Amino acid sequence: MDEVQQRAERQLQALEGVHARLNELAVTETSDDGRVTVDVDVTGAMTGLTLLPGAGNGQPAALADLIVRTAVRAATRVFTERADIMAAFVADFAELAGTDAPGVSMEPNGDSVRPTLQEPQSEERA
Repeated sequence: MDEVQQRAERQLQALEGVHARLNELAVTETSDDGRVTVDVDVTGAMTGLTLLPGAGNGQPAALADLIVRTAVRAATRVFTERADIMAAFVADFAELAGTDAPGVSMEPNGDSVRPTLQEPQSEERA
């Protein structure tokens, strides 16, 4: 029973660790000309915007395009980092759970509890 409790505690610590890393995840991206800086959170939502003089060269459409392109780059980076964190977590958690097949739930005796798919039986029609 102690082994089960210790394994559960290690799994809980792993969950808490990944939760903390994701909560702290944020990205700042700056446009190529250095005049637009966008901050995004773990969800890719913009949390900050800094505009320096000359951003967009006085053209609203150019400024809007520069902001959007920079925000997309920031969101892409944060999503990549989030995916890397989750991939590492899934691998670590599979090891903690004692399975080499991430995503497969296991009973204590080692049997998979993943539902099996059955082929639908075709009905013959007259």
